[in-house]
Amino acid sequence: MLQAFENTILVLPMKTVSVITVCLLLLLAMAPASHACFDTYLFLQGKGMTYPQGILAFDGAGEYSIGELRGSRSDLFTGGFNLYYGVSRDFSIQALVSSSEKDRTTFRFDDFGLRGVYGLLSGYGGVYNLDVILEHHQSEGLQGGAYELSAPSIWHYKGFTYVLHPVAAFGRGTNLGMRGHGGVFHSTRNNTLIGVGAEYASAQSSAHLGKRLITGETGSSLFFGAMLTPNIFLQNELIKGWGAGSSEGDVGFAVTLKFLAPRGFRW
Repeated sequence: MLQAFENTILVLPMKTVSVITVCLLLLLAMAPASHACFDTYLFLQGKGMTYPQGILAFDGAGEYSIGELRGSRSDLFTGGFNLYYGVSRDFSIQALVSSSEKDRTTFRFDDFGLRGVYGLLSGYGGVYNLDVILEHHQSEGLQGGAYELSAPSIWHYKGFTYVLHPVAAFGRGTNLGMRGHGGVFHSTRNNTLIGVGAEYASAQSSAHLGKRLITGETGSSLFFGAMLTPNIFLQNELIKGWGAGSSEGDVGFAVTLKFLAPRGFRW
């Protein structure tokens, strides 16, 4: 009976994912950017991508890439800051400012964005989360900005988290493109998270804001996250690019430190 129940609660999510996956596979060739949805805090809480109502959080992220393992090309850096706030039970917003990949002498912030996340399904059957995300970016050389519409599917089941996040990008002067990323993660009893990820034309593997971290259009990563305190979360990714350009080095490292405002804080 338990097996029948588990099969029942997964039918609707799996049908949803099947449709999304087919669309993604059909349109992958149109792509060359989305920001990864791997979030240690949310995963350890067993949630989707919507921040809880009243929660205010911010993080800083830095990324370092090796341009050529045996060449003279400079190593590059990028970084940014994000602010998150849970507006209601099913809706949260995110504001961000970041830099395209540059060498250390020319580093500056040149990309600004705003994201809204709406939770369509939260903890469906105790397992499944489905969100809709609309994001706008404005950066140098991008007339009218660019938009991303995505629907991340996230399952939390028996200590594991499964992620499938297809993304459609569009905007004036921007060709419609489909891209995405996914991963499998395991949460331990001491509030740590380990996993592997894969992506196509995602934040770390596309030409969005210049080549970021890796030059191949596809990439894979090792992920480690941890709750340092109830209000501080750390995550790291070691990323390897594949495909076009990957022979030039294509190895990157990213680290993010997230802070949650105290529970009694009021905006």
